[in-house]
Amino acid sequence: MKVLINYKLNDELKIKILKEAPKSVNLVFSTDEKETLEEVKDADAVFGFLTLEMLRAAEKLKWNQTPMAGLEEYIPKIPEIIERDIVITNVAGIYNEEVATHVFALITALSRDLPTLIRRQDRKIWDAENLRIIPLLGKTLGIVGLGRIGTEVAKRGAAFGMKVIATRAHPEKGKPSFVEKIWGLEGLNNLLRESDFVVICTPHTPKTEKMIRAKELRIMKRTAFLINIGRGAVVDLNDLAEALRKNEIAGAGLDVFEEEPLPPEHPLWKLRNVIITPHIAAKALIPLYEERRVNIFLENLRRFVNGDPLINVVDKKMWY
Repeated sequence: MKVLINYKLNDELKIKILKEAPKSVNLVFSTDEKETLEEVKDADAVFGFLTLEMLRAAEKLKWNQTPMAGLEEYIPKIPEIIERDIVITNVAGIYNEEVATHVFALITALSRDLPTLIRRQDRKIWDAENLRIIPLLGKTLGIVGLGRIGTEVAKRGAAFGMKVIATRAHPEKGKPSFVEKIWGLEGLNNLLRESDFVVICTPHTPKTEKMIRAKELRIMKRTAFLINIGRGAVVDLNDLAEALRKNEIAGAGLDVFEEEPLPPEHPLWKLRNVIITPHIAAKALIPLYEERRVNIFLENLRRFVNGDPLINVVDKKMWY
């Protein structure tokens, strides 16, 4: 069995793979474009990304372990893989804790009106009046996409004494005890109507693109906040900017955007009820994430060799 690894790894992680991979596997490490195109011809699996040229050359390929979670920018570039008998797996789950922490950095900053206080600090103004301070205790946290990151967000919400409600693509999977209500995708309006903080954790799929537009924003409470750490394409930014400008919702904390970097002329930059962070929710622990990527690959490699079901299998038509 031959496995091509064209994902760039440091020497320590390469040694880890060589030590822990099943001895029957022929491992080939290469990031050279010409070499990988040749090596993929008889590879059974690839850890990394395929080009369309590689895919067409890969006659034996049965499994592609990708190093990313959401694949909305990968699968559409190689659409032929959808019809091929090739299993794609991702690394969903490696960012959970840090992204959830970033969510609560945004929530707590907005709930204590830190943007206003920071602007006053810049001007050396001591003023404890005219602030929007919102206790989180008893407030409703609505999570759109109760997957792994969404579950970590829910845990933190419960710890703050918030009522947690959520939607998920497969509500039949149930809910943890710290989530009070769960709906399928059809329950989005219920969640928007009840929530004081709406957190977008869903991936970008054909079904979630532009899920939040003007109509959905008008369903939210005027006192509610929107947090997006999922994917930028889920929220129509122009509609969001207009809703914020009209005070149809109270504010937003955004780490992902339809277009990145966010263009300097975009109206969101000028709104005082918005916190913008440049897609950094998962930036803190890069070495740990790299090791987690490799651990998922190794677990799946052992399963692949033994003929067992793989973990983190992607629905190719949904990109996730």
